[in-house]
Amino acid sequence: MHATLRSRIDLNPSASAPLGAAVDKFTAIAAAGILCAVAVSASLSASIEPDDAASARGGVSTPSPEEARSDSGKVFVGGYVAQPFYARSDVHMTRPDGTDITLKGLGWDGDALQFPIDGGVRAVTGTQPLAFMVDFLHNKAVSRLGKGAHGRKIANPVIEDADTVGTLKGEPAPPRVKLTDVFERLEFTHGHNVLLFTPILRFANVTPRIRPYIGVGAGFALPHVEVWFPGESKEHKTNEYQYAGPAAQVLAGFEIKTGRVSVFVEYKHTFAWISAALTGDRSWLNFDMPGDLLRGLGRWWRGEEPKFGRISTTLAADQIAVGAGYWLGGQSQGR
Repeated sequence: MHATLRSRIDLNPSASAPLGAAVDKFTAIAAAGILCAVAVSASLSASIEPDDAASARGGVSTPSPEEARSDSGKVFVGGYVAQPFYARSDVHMTRPDGTDITLKGLGWDGDALQFPIDGGVRAVTGTQPLAFMVDFLHNKAVSRLGKGAHGRKIANPVIEDADTVGTLKGEPAPPRVKLTDVFERLEFTHGHNVLLFTPILRFANVTPRIRPYIGVGAGFALPHVEVWFPGESKEHKTNEYQYAGPAAQVLAGFEIKTGRVSVFVEYKHTFAWISAALTGDRSWLNFDMPGDLLRGLGRWWRGEEPKFGRISTTLAADQIAVGAGYWLGGQSQGR
């Protein structure tokens, strides 16, 4: 279940701090604006009309002008489940105690079946060859400290060692360390969350009901950052949602449509550049993403630097998503 790709992605430690500050400013403003736009769009109710003609027809590759008008205004709303398989990546961390260290090639596990289940929700506008999708993906990314998400006990725990470069608490870092000597917890749960805006290209139907599609999109990483250090008080524990950097995805799949209902299967490759602040703050509530993001926006607005440093990495994941949903709205023909 938790097989992991073995490729490594090198980070540039010297560029992490300025990059992190720039990412904070860009994502704080842009993500806040986009979240507001999505909320406004979602609040507009769409009328639900029977799709008798489409059901009887079973789908066509090229809609006529009349059918195109009947499809205008349709919005597909659906959800899916997925299991991520992560590439290895370097982790760079700075702290005010003299730590400036890069840990090489850490592995990440998904823990997809631990609640909340990994997957996502989406909204897609239009049924024509060119469409647009807003996709919110929730995965988990847990480093190998011998525990599952949120520190839960697991069978056959694995604790990794990592090669290092830099300093640890003001001293030259040992060439290789056990992860548990540096971290008590290093994970992005309640989710390595990404909000992605993706143009979709639909191809001609391969059968009356099956239609393939591809998409390439970009957006923002909004993970729940959980970073703790061994032997340190709870004031040093970071447990909050953050604007953490840009993200992107490439996907390819096919849709099986029957009337107003569609089932889809797709391959997704997602990539996120994570630059997380070590704030010592905790979520106001267990799943209070809006509150945490507003608090982070306030810190940026006031020009506050992270109290306990910064940690950065990249998270690249391959996964198969399986989901279903319903088509809302659309103009009826001859009515």
